[in-house]
Amino acid sequence: MVIKFDTQKTKHQLFHLSISLGVILICMTYMQYRRNWTHLGSFWDSLIIPIVFTGEMLKVILCCYYGRHDDPLLTQKQKQKKAAYFTPKDLASGLLLQFLCTLLYGFVCIILGAPVLQNYEQTFVLSLLLTLLSVSPTVFLLGGGGALQVCFCEKPDFLTKSEETALHLFKYNAIGGILGAWAGSIVSPLDWDREWQAYPIPNVVGALLGSALANIYGCSCVLYATGKAYMNKKRS
Repeated sequence: MVIKFDTQKTKHQLFHLSISLGVILICMTYMQYRRNWTHLGSFWDSLIIPIVFTGEMLKVILCCYYGRHDDPLLTQKQKQKKAAYFTPKDLASGLLLQFLCTLLYGFVCIILGAPVLQNYEQTFVLSLLLTLLSVSPTVFLLGGGGALQVCFCEKPDFLTKSEETALHLFKYNAIGGILGAWAGSIVSPLDWDREWQAYPIPNVVGALLGSALANIYGCSCVLYATGKAYMNKKRS
């Protein structure tokens, strides 16, 4: 059976994953440049949040670029429904959704052992990073209403092919970031007495590394599918 190869989709996937890995590389380079990692928990003294935010916005712009030919394929009703998700009211709901997700992540961090009566800023930075890696990209792409549907495992009926591709790729950042942040907690209780064991450094680094590993896995899947399609085409 010959597998149909979608060149545009593959390019979109590879560029998307390249941006994700590039963002992680920039973050790691920045951390190496600063050397003192204690600033990672500071909202005002760290560039990790702005770097990740910029990367997620670039991925949304990339999706819009590859989806510029998809919008004409939508019906008038789908276009109207899509436009309704980007009204001022819906944009406000998108901000509210991200705020609530940040609070939820903060609550989970506290439940899992983060200090309750101190390190508020550090918990906020970690929660905001997890929100940027999981919920924010979908809000930026689909608006508050569309993101809410996705959060409840509902597929908006106005999605274009490029948006479906982007949503699938967003999962790598989300799953990898959350699992990585959780895995980073393993080193905190160890009595190594290292500076980088201070909360939330292991969790922030874990979230970034988890995201990187997940995106590397996604990239390998895309390259494998590309190679398989190429070999099938060559044989036929």
